[in-house]
Amino acid sequence: MERTGKNRLSQRELNGYRQWLAELEEEMADTPGLSQQLDGDLTLYFSPECPIGRQVYTSFSDEELLESLVETMEGRNGSPRPERLLCVYRWYLEKRFGSLHHACWRARGRSRQQAAERMWPADWPERVDTLPFLKRCASRGICLDEDARQTLGEYCAAVRRTGQPPCREELPGELDVLFRQVGCTWQTGLELLGIPALSKSVRRHMRRYWARNVSHA
Repeated sequence: MERTGKNRLSQRELNGYRQWLAELEEEMADTPGLSQQLDGDLTLYFSPECPIGRQVYTSFSDEELLESLVETMEGRNGSPRPERLLCVYRWYLEKRFGSLHHACWRARGRSRQQAAERMWPADWPERVDTLPFLKRCASRGICLDEDARQTLGEYCAAVRRTGQPPCREELPGELDVLFRQVGCTWQTGLELLGIPALSKSVRRHMRRYWARNVSHA
């Protein structure tokens, strides 16, 4: 086997161990209880406290480890199911995030981020428009006056220009009043305008996500 130093795995070896994990994970779907059977056998190779396992563990990013947990969730609002994971991933999640409970909490957050990524690609400002909101008003028999229409138009233009959605506290008061008059929450009102309505934590993530994707476009 190739070695780059004492107990140091080469990239080829590291890839081999990761491939082994991927194959074991696939076998779990066909062999109930396989993970429990392998706990002891895999400790020598994959425990994060062992020389080889430590290197395999550090090769996984936070996102990769969380993704394994997100995939156990059933639906957007489902709960992570760490018991469905290969024991090695549970070891790694617990070490990386302090506990499986905290890892599950982080996985829920990652799931919300992924939902936002699917719903709001980097070019979302191009689709900001007052028309869907005006249609909602018309469907409820509400006719906005010229000042209200101008307020909507100016706000949409400003958001298109900056490419940054507001948080709840940044929403202009006149827009908040207008949304309530139409019977919309602030989230629904913004989304009708084509503007993301995100929590602060998801918005921070999405700003980085948009910046990366715009720069790679």
